Amino acid sequence: MAIHHPPIQGDHGAAARWRAAAPGMVFLVLGAVFLWLARSIELPARALAVSPRIWPETLAIGIVGLSALQIVLAFVTTPAVADDDEDEDGPATRSGIVRVVGFVAATLAFGVLWYYLHFLVSGLIFVAALTWIAGGRGIKDLLFFPAGVTVVIYGLFGLLLRVPL
Repeated sequence: MAIHHPPIQGDHGAAARWRAAAPGMVFLVLGAVFLWLARSIELPARALAVSPRIWPETLAIGIVGLSALQIVLAFVTTPAVADDDEDEDGPATRSGIVRVVGFVAATLAFGVLWYYLHFLVSGLIFVAALTWIAGGRGIKDLLFFPAGVTVVIYGLFGLLLRVPL
């Protein structure tokens, strides 16, 4: 009589732990580079309580800290066992690749368009293009949602914070 063993659920070995820690290692290096670049920002002659370095340094330290936490957790915690009900990531599909390329192309086109047109026009076209690429097809998806997003961004940055758009 043959013994039937249930299939092994997930990889709990050292390779799985290193795979889980790899993104943390990449972002740890990037965070260190960002911190080094932030520290190279010249300070004004008169010392201020809040220097131009404060936000870049804070973000870089946050990236380094969260990356270190991800690396530690990858080796301390037990990898989760995949449930049968969960959808597993499959190979990249043609439609997924086309969408990613579409997002990148739309972003590049937005940068060029913004150079020639006002933010309200280029932003509306950009958000509508991203919505269409993501699958939006109705008038609400392609006109009202992009208009609302563009107006909120313009109101927040252009009017309230006075960032030149």
